[in-house]
Amino acid sequence: MQKKVYLCTLKYDITPKNNTTMLHKLCSKLHTEVSDMPFKVSDSFAEENQVVAVLSGGTEAMFIDLVREKKIDLKRPVYLMVSGFSNSLPAALEILSFIRQRNGIAKIMQHAKDTVFVDDSDTASLTRVPLEKVLKSDKRLRLGVVGKSQDWLIASNVDYKAVLDTMNCELIDIPFEEISSLGEVDPGMKGAEAIYARLKEIIAKHKLDGITIRCFDLFTTIKNTGCIAVSKLNDEGIPAGCESDIPVLLTMMACKRLTGEVAWMGSPARIQPDGKVLLAKCTIALSMTKKHEYTTHFESGIGVAIHGEVEPGDYTLVKLGNDMKRLLAVNVQVTGCQYEKNMCRTQIWVQTTPIVSQYLLTSPLSDHHVLIKGHHAAKFWRK
Repeated sequence: MQKKVYLCTLKYDITPKNNTTMLHKLCSKLHTEVSDMPFKVSDSFAEENQVVAVLSGGTEAMFIDLVREKKIDLKRPVYLMVSGFSNSLPAALEILSFIRQRNGIAKIMQHAKDTVFVDDSDTASLTRVPLEKVLKSDKRLRLGVVGKSQDWLIASNVDYKAVLDTMNCELIDIPFEEISSLGEVDPGMKGAEAIYARLKEIIAKHKLDGITIRCFDLFTTIKNTGCIAVSKLNDEGIPAGCESDIPVLLTMMACKRLTGEVAWMGSPARIQPDGKVLLAKCTIALSMTKKHEYTTHFESGIGVAIHGEVEPGDYTLVKLGNDMKRLLAVNVQVTGCQYEKNMCRTQIWVQTTPIVSQYLLTSPLSDHHVLIKGHHAAKFWRK
């Protein structure tokens, strides 16, 4: 039996009779597997601080609602409670980036005693002003944005004119109806291939060099996923991303130009102090994998997604900021892969350094990052 899909989100506020608590619980209805808080904090801590329990992915726009409703004051520190499941941490990273972009401060809490704000000045050297060769394409590129960015990408907005001026990339807004007009498709591989074929038509029609798709809206319109399409397009040399995340697509374009490598976008699902990071997403180019299997998409439980496993070894973690003024490019080691049911299907462990973990937990450029084969960090920094 397929899981029923809900795209709306639900916000829970825990407010005692004295109305002094600052604890808010955010959970998406897509994540029916979430049942409780990741850990408990004392009543006094909740009363004295602004605490948000980010229980699942898809909750970032709900945080903005808290700000608009004046339940969260960005002039005061915000504590973001997370778990290692249900895309809780990725959502919190996007919220953290949103807060920092507005000169606020926030703290990711991975356990009850994780309350100390650390000095993030050490991470400043990780993200630097990118070189012109990283940004500027010799020829003008056309990048398709099918449907606007998913509502939860609150720290990933871009200025279209700035992208054109800085990177020589023209962003082409494409109505979501160009793909949703397919109507409801077969729920299995046949339907996934139909989505791929339609995206190929869109790419040809608009003469695109890369594409990103508002893929979560496929669940309720077409009743399948874009995971197979994104995988195949990347294998064909056409950078393709999920959730209409434009900064990720720009990062993928830069990776292709500088290294020629196929890129994979993933979310940090778990971050350990020693530099071990688990990245996860429901699709991957099969050329990057040593083996793979098809399964259902995580959040929706429908369609076709990919659990892929990659070879251990040298890789590079890359991310261009949404304003194109900061770039992360660090060499890492893939140490292994895993499969757990309560997160996105392709799950890759990378060994970075403690300072990279600190960057992700304190000053990330946003949630999604990009992984490519080989050690290429120097190519992004050397003139």
